[in-house]
Amino acid sequence: MINSVGGANAPGLATALMNKKTAEEELAVTVIKKGQDIEKAQGEAAVKMIESAAPGRIDTYA
Repeated sequence: MINSVGGANAPGLATALMNKKTAEEELAVTVIKKGQDIEKAQGEAAVKMIESAAPGRIDTYA
């Protein structure tokens, strides 16, 4: 009875579900890393803009 419910495809289905979950997690990590890269680039651009506006007169690292 249990064998007819699980069938021969049960291990394949479990593997497919695990692969799907792993792919979703990898996508989420990639999106977060991309967001961090964008924020870092924006921060660096802001520091450069501030430094160019008043070179040597503003402490941007305080």
